[in-house]
Amino acid sequence: MGLTSTLPALPCKKTARFEGLPKCHTRVYLNPMANVAASLAAHPLTGECLLGCAAVFLAAAGLDIWTSKDGSGTRSVSGLWLLRAGWVLLTAMLAYQGLRTHTLPVSSPAEVLLAIAWGVSGLALFLDLTFSHRLPTWAIGGATVGCLLAAAKLGVVVAAPDAGDKPLIVIHVGAAVLAYCLLGAQALNSAAYLLQDRALARRRFGGLYALLPALVPLDRIGGQLMGAAVWLLGLSIVIGVTDWAQRDLALVALPKLGASLVTWLAILALTVQRRRHRLAGAAYARASLVVFIPAVIALYLSLPAAR
Repeated sequence: MGLTSTLPALPCKKTARFEGLPKCHTRVYLNPMANVAASLAAHPLTGECLLGCAAVFLAAAGLDIWTSKDGSGTRSVSGLWLLRAGWVLLTAMLAYQGLRTHTLPVSSPAEVLLAIAWGVSGLALFLDLTFSHRLPTWAIGGATVGCLLAAAKLGVVVAAPDAGDKPLIVIHVGAAVLAYCLLGAQALNSAAYLLQDRALARRRFGGLYALLPALVPLDRIGGQLMGAAVWLLGLSIVIGVTDWAQRDLALVALPKLGASLVTWLAILALTVQRRRHRLAGAAYARASLVVFIPAVIALYLSLPAAR
């Protein structure tokens, strides 16, 4: 404050305006991402955001209903992917609201409805990814649209930000840790599958091989572990990226987010290939071991000592 008052009114080289301390000597030009983060934090969720998210779920439900009439499997998959995209968007909106206020987004009736919509659609995707149990997309999309429309009508209450900790960061860290634990369990499961497959190929049934489970349950459990890891790691990444966008977008967090994103894309690709019956058995087990490598790197970069 004293520095600003003692300096003469010099023209800024970038704006040519006389406003005391030139802007080129402040962080306005040195760190423009800080202004972006501050701008994001100053804008709460609006009814238009909720209506836009509801439109995505409505399109997913409409595609599913249309598919049930003409019997097209391609459009059914499109509706499911729209439902997944809507859930990611809804997750980002809830994370944005919770990270702004430093509280869980359940402090108003509108936020409770958003949380219910997120839980319903998220549970449907979790059951699909983990247990291959697919609920009707039109029913999930319709229920979510109803919650979003009601929340838009009520309006999201703008709460004053608290200076305390952010509870959603606990969810972010917990989901990431659980996802990496599942990937570690899948790596052990894949190693056991490859050992058992090798034993059967060489007709060895005694010793260590007699202690290993059969191939069929190992393969089924591997698919379930990978599907749950996709869901949990995706949730963690969405919350982490949303929190990062509200800060100064420091480059120090980019390696961790990049490694996590690479890991998530890899396990998502494996899950999609398995669902299409293009990757199974020993090939799926070997691919799971390869995917575990970027997961270890991402976990290492997430440790406090690595920052």
